[in-house]
Amino acid sequence: MKRLASLRSRLLILVLVAVLPAFALTLYTHLEHRRAAVAVAHEEALRIARIAASEQNGVFQGARQLAFTLAQLPAVRALDATACRPLLAELLSRTPGYVNISVAAPTGDVVCSAVPPAGPISLRDREYFQRALTTRDIAMSGYLIGRISRKAAIAIAHPAVDARGTVSAVVVIGLDLRSLNHLAADAQLPHGSTLLVIDQAGVILARHPQGDEWVGKQVADAPLAQAMLTRRGEGTAAGVGLDGVPRLYGLTRLSATPDAGEVYLAVGIPRSVALTGSNTALVRNLVLLGLVVVGALAGARVVAERLVLRRTEALIAATKRLAAGDLGARTGLAGDDSELGHLARSFDAMAEAMEQRAAERAQATAELVRSERMAALGRLAAGVAHELRNPLSVIAGRIEILKLQMVPGQAPTFDVLARSLAQFEDAAERMRRIMEGLSTYSKPAKPDPTPLDLGELLRATSEVLAYEARKYQVSISVQVPPMLPQVVGDRSALMQVFVNLATNAVQAMVDTGGGQVTLKAYETDGSGTPIVAEVTDTGPGIAPDALAQIWTPFYTTKAEGTGIGLSIVRSLVEQQPGAAITVESRQGAGTTFRLTMPAIGADVLTRSSAS
Repeated sequence: MKRLASLRSRLLILVLVAVLPAFALTLYTHLEHRRAAVAVAHEEALRIARIAASEQNGVFQGARQLAFTLAQLPAVRALDATACRPLLAELLSRTPGYVNISVAAPTGDVVCSAVPPAGPISLRDREYFQRALTTRDIAMSGYLIGRISRKAAIAIAHPAVDARGTVSAVVVIGLDLRSLNHLAADAQLPHGSTLLVIDQAGVILARHPQGDEWVGKQVADAPLAQAMLTRRGEGTAAGVGLDGVPRLYGLTRLSATPDAGEVYLAVGIPRSVALTGSNTALVRNLVLLGLVVVGALAGARVVAERLVLRRTEALIAATKRLAAGDLGARTGLAGDDSELGHLARSFDAMAEAMEQRAAERAQATAELVRSERMAALGRLAAGVAHELRNPLSVIAGRIEILKLQMVPGQAPTFDVLARSLAQFEDAAERMRRIMEGLSTYSKPAKPDPTPLDLGELLRATSEVLAYEARKYQVSISVQVPPMLPQVVGDRSALMQVFVNLATNAVQAMVDTGGGQVTLKAYETDGSGTPIVAEVTDTGPGIAPDALAQIWTPFYTTKAEGTGIGLSIVRSLVEQQPGAAITVESRQGAGTTFRLTMPAIGADVLTRSSAS
């Protein structure tokens, strides 16, 4: 929206608005051409379908006529196998489009066959055979595998009926489906088009291309087959073919006699082929119109650039530099006497005043930062000196005692040496803890955030402090719900936080003869965020004046404390994403440290159960 508010954008928008009617007219013309192209493709597909249907109906008609002729022969009516077998064999050799010609008795038993059967064959259970007997007229099957020829075929049956209306024999001709595929291949189809022939059960009888791969497949549930079976006559349709290609179809029916069995044919022309001319015209028109628009925009840009935009762009560039912090930005239009020139000079004067004030503030800020750094360094040095003074005093005192105990020519007693060495070790350990705390506080490790289970960390903390807690008669309990969302944080840092807090809690009850430490985690509102972890003790609590200073480095109420433990805790917590820590304490009732962290999400749950 900001770009649209510029002068250049507004001028270009005016040019675009002027050419929008031309674009609309081009698109409307394209849609009309597409509709016409689709109609032409439908007509072409239906025309080809009619031609193919006519050719294939000729094949069916020839088979029907042959069956009718054979049904009139005395040898066939008399079921004379000796006389009709040579005749059928001769006819089959002259008609390569047939897989077999046979004659069956009304009982369905095959009496004679052009292809010698391997044994007794019956056609009694064939639906087309029963239909020929019932209707006493020609009947045609759908897709089947011949019981004698063992080939995919369509059977055409014609009954031999005498003057009394009695069926004496049934002539059956098996039409080779490969001949239908040859007819489909011979149809002059546009590139990428298909020809499909199915029976009334939705079984493929022929297809082009790849006919041998498709013949015999059941496709009644396919949208194209449903359209063919539902239409049951001539018409057009549009849809996706069996191979997934969108096409425009012409539909027709091959056999015109329903009782003879129905066969349907569809010719499909790819939609992309039908619309090639329309799409080409659209691209050509859009390219030409686009060139006109580009020329108009270029002309408008040149005119606007010379009259207005160069001055405004200089002013905008200086404004952006100033906003980005470059106080030395100037427009360079001081000699322009136009209205924009007056505006530019006002801007330059404002920028110069801002640069002077910024220089003054920077100098004052530098002095203030230097003073604060020196004060902080002084406080740190005083704190370190104070904390190290006590262990150094112990060391110096024990050295003086050793000097007093030493008698010329006589070594100090073992007890004196043992006590002195123990004091030396304690003092050295305290100084080591002070220095390690300072190192951790000043240079914290880089956090490595990973998904964590706070319940698991609290249980691990309980195990770490179990021995020390029992030593001071302090019991530790862990309270974690069965299902608790995970959080993201640094495992090592959070483990140090919980161990430090729990250790402080145990040590707070050393002088009270024992107590209870509770490690607890829960959701605050049951919706998965935030997650709270608490460390609670039943110790003497913290005084209000001390509570306000517990996070301050080197502040401690313990005789042997370093005073930086809680400062390190808060520093580690602040490194965790979205984490915060608070404390509540009542004298005589105990203290609770509460760590709050956002959950990963309500859909990422982990069972927080004991291992």
